[in-house]
Amino acid sequence: MSPIWFLPGWISTSNPKPNEEPVKLRAFLLLLGFFGLACWAGAEGNSTPVPSKFASEVAQFASLPAPPPGGVLLVGSSIFKRWTNAVQDLAPLPVTNRAFGGSQTSHQLMFFDQVVPPCQPGLIVWYCGSNDIKGKKGAAGILSRTEEWISQVKKMNPATGVLLVSVMGSPQKRRDGQLEAVDEVNRGYAELSRKRTGIFYVDVNPVLQTPVGDSRNELYVEDGLHLNVEGYHELTSVLKPAIEKHWKKKPIL
Repeated sequence: MSPIWFLPGWISTSNPKPNEEPVKLRAFLLLLGFFGLACWAGAEGNSTPVPSKFASEVAQFASLPAPPPGGVLLVGSSIFKRWTNAVQDLAPLPVTNRAFGGSQTSHQLMFFDQVVPPCQPGLIVWYCGSNDIKGKKGAAGILSRTEEWISQVKKMNPATGVLLVSVMGSPQKRRDGQLEAVDEVNRGYAELSRKRTGIFYVDVNPVLQTPVGDSRNELYVEDGLHLNVEGYHELTSVLKPAIEKHWKKKPIL
């Protein structure tokens, strides 16, 4: 079907005065062009990630001292970002925290070059996917982007290991009916660790749950998503031994 155009009233269909109608027509076409450009930009904005949301936070990493090569790098979202005592809790492991809160797997891909290569890590500890699930992103996409990110790591340095941390089945995830998605992502992470060399998986959920599988709500802050001090203590009890097991003191290739 051909488009139907409605001309403004000031584009007259009667006999124009000399030089009057061409000017009006050009003005209308210019206005129409701006409108079309705005619509195109809006459509693009709805389908393309906007890097500026985290750009300033990630840019601050460049001003921080570079860690010695071969250490342990924490990457991911707010569970790690808010772990302000991670360096102390995981000592004497040489830990650097480069998580940025609210990030999804797509953002970790977007800012890979600014976050990972400058630290030259021997082992990267990944906690990401929770915000994807909250944003109703499917498990298949989360796992695909995670595997793409792993490929970037291996392209950077085949000797660098990756420890995938399970997405937590927090009280918020339970309230929102997203435990099935959490379990699907975690099964996928475990499968990635089985099929790719140098990729490992640790499930932290058992220490965050009761023996019958209910959430230990006392380990979370009021929002039911983020851990409190005791919650981080429980996280450390599982994560530190896993890091110690998989981190190897060897030169970077």
